[in-house]
Amino acid sequence: MVVEGKEKALALAAHISYMFFGIGYIGIPLVIYLLNDGKNDFVAGHAKQALKVQAILGVLGAVTMVLTFLVVGVFFWPIIVILGLLWFCCSIYACFKVINGEEYHYPLL
Repeated sequence: MVVEGKEKALALAAHISYMFFGIGYIGIPLVIYLLNDGKNDFVAGHAKQALKVQAILGVLGAVTMVLTFLVVGVFFWPIIVILGLLWFCCSIYACFKVINGEEYHYPLL
């Protein structure tokens, strides 16, 4: 299967959408997934992976922030930082996979 430029751009946008804080964090990969589900497996697969990892890390970050108010969350900061760095490295690696037209699945999902 040959992956065209538009498909690569959409898959890349899904993986790096975390750079657009707020609604783009979850909204961009969700919209890309919904628009391409059943039409383009390459784009939908990458958007689905990005959506999963961003949702999981978003929930973990929110829980840690809430727990920080109770002082307990301070102990989770190193874990969140390590997961964030792992997520960043994996998303960059996913972008290279997209450019080469290959599938990618985030580890630990």
